[in-house]
Amino acid sequence: MDPLQQHVQVLFRKYNRDASKQIEDLKHEVLSNLEAKVADLTAGGMDREEAIAQATASIPSVEHLIDDNRSVYVNQYSVEYVQIALLYALIAWIVSMPLRVVGTGAVIHSLFFVISLLIGAVYLVLLVRLRDQAFREKRAFLNIRFAYDLRKKGWWLWAVFMLVSVLYTTAVRFGSNIWFWREVQISGPYQFAEMAIPYILPFFTLIVPLLLHVSPKLMMKYEVDENE
Repeated sequence: MDPLQQHVQVLFRKYNRDASKQIEDLKHEVLSNLEAKVADLTAGGMDREEAIAQATASIPSVEHLIDDNRSVYVNQYSVEYVQIALLYALIAWIVSMPLRVVGTGAVIHSLFFVISLLIGAVYLVLLVRLRDQAFREKRAFLNIRFAYDLRKKGWWLWAVFMLVSVLYTTAVRFGSNIWFWREVQISGPYQFAEMAIPYILPFFTLIVPLLLHVSPKLMMKYEVDENE
């Protein structure tokens, strides 16, 4: 393969699955610019191999050329993202306290406590490192269209999961009652809790789509202002 074409393939390797017209047009444009630069350098007397090396070195990345990419202060973005995840985990831990009356609920409550501790430790480390200016101002390109697509898929998958979970729990718990038209007997609050908790527990997975939902907003919040 021609060295210039190979360099273009490397530059766009992250986007090889994206068959959009924009990506294809960018590939042709970058390749044309590289070929033109090599032609100018060789016309000035430079060896072709050296001209190719200089031309490819002039375009080390194409991230800034992708319309949906955003230059973001990635560590500031990460710190707030972890902070939000910690908040959600703590809320889930507090909300799950009444579920401790049943064994499964107690396990989930303890699990959220451990998760909160782990996320809290990560948050504290990032918060300390954020005092360093170089760490705080580190930039990276994030694709906002991917974030929006992931958010949408996250909500749909969560909705499907909840529907399947409710249907499965109902079939396991009350399948025979429904099939034989028998009434469900509830002898007291503890039995009611045992019946209700399997329906409640899957709702804690709401944390996942909520975290996906907030990602694009944080990208825009920490987007680098090139005028600064």
